[in-house]
Amino acid sequence: MTDPSPAQSLTVVLATYNEQGSVGAMADSLRELLSPHYRLEILVVDDDSPDGTAEAVRQLSREDPRVHLILRVGRHGLSSAIREGLLAASGEVAVVMDADGQHEPAAVQQAVQRLLASDADLVVGSRFHPQAQLTGLSAARRQGSERANRLARLTLPAYSHLTDYMSGFLALRPGRCGWAIRQVDVAGFKFLYELLAVSKGRLTVEEIPLRFQPRVSGDSKLDNAIVWDWLVSIVHTATLRLVPRRAVSFALVGLSGTLVHLTIYLVLRDAGLAFLPTQVVAVVTAASSNYLINNALTFRMGRLRGRRLALGLAKFLLVSSLGMAANVGVSTVVFARLHDGPLAIVALLAGILVDFVWKYAASSRFVWNVPY
Repeated sequence: MTDPSPAQSLTVVLATYNEQGSVGAMADSLRELLSPHYRLEILVVDDDSPDGTAEAVRQLSREDPRVHLILRVGRHGLSSAIREGLLAASGEVAVVMDADGQHEPAAVQQAVQRLLASDADLVVGSRFHPQAQLTGLSAARRQGSERANRLARLTLPAYSHLTDYMSGFLALRPGRCGWAIRQVDVAGFKFLYELLAVSKGRLTVEEIPLRFQPRVSGDSKLDNAIVWDWLVSIVHTATLRLVPRRAVSFALVGLSGTLVHLTIYLVLRDAGLAFLPTQVVAVVTAASSNYLINNALTFRMGRLRGRRLALGLAKFLLVSSLGMAANVGVSTVVFARLHDGPLAIVALLAGILVDFVWKYAASSRFVWNVPY
């Protein structure tokens, strides 16, 4: 492969949070390696890091106008930061990579050369390519990532040739991929997975192997919320994205509430409590559990705290009680019209559907005050 023309413009997008200790060294390495070959822009998208990351980037930008900072206040999340950076990129080619040292700057040149030589739309840096070197993940994290990739492959058959759907390293042509970038659900688990899902096989995608290194500084962004986002992303894609992503999360939380309800019911009945008080306790406990989980996961961008958390619980219980009344009313009417026939199960499903739609729509607006 031949080196691209020095006139080729390249934007490197670094999404950061608490990476003051590594972002400067990463920018220095990128400038030293890439400046002879590209008209370089380094775009750092920082989620208002409390450790001084933004100020470190400001200092870099004073010394070098090729370094730019997008400081986000009141907005956060890795996928949304990447999307915002890519939409702001001025380069004909853009690369997304980590600023913590796990992605080597040398991989940028390799990915861009592959992108330009193959006329692909997107090149993914894969941690699980047969030629990849993976020293930056623990055995447990590696096993978890491999399982996540296997499941992701089932939901993205158009890209079954790929080996890493969760990679944080990618090179793309913004001019060709912009329409898909705009559609990415920024609440999604991984930007790459969401990009592939919304593109529906319309992108030409290739891979290069990564040498995935141990983290230089900063903290891993993997937590319970990220794992939940992964589950929601998989279900959302598997169901053809026919319902809003947040509704998928709300439904999954509802399933957990069903298990809570059943467990409380069995325990109290086994203890000899009468049916009616058992049901009341089980219903209120399950609804409260649903509320707290939804507050922590489904609606975490507008999470309620303190007195608002208690008030929100009261509102959610009210919404739930009205939903249950609608469930009973609709199912009773449908059941009567079916005359207790073999299709009477439709009555139960109709009631459940009405209950779910009401609870989701009403709680979104009335409890958390967010769009559907």
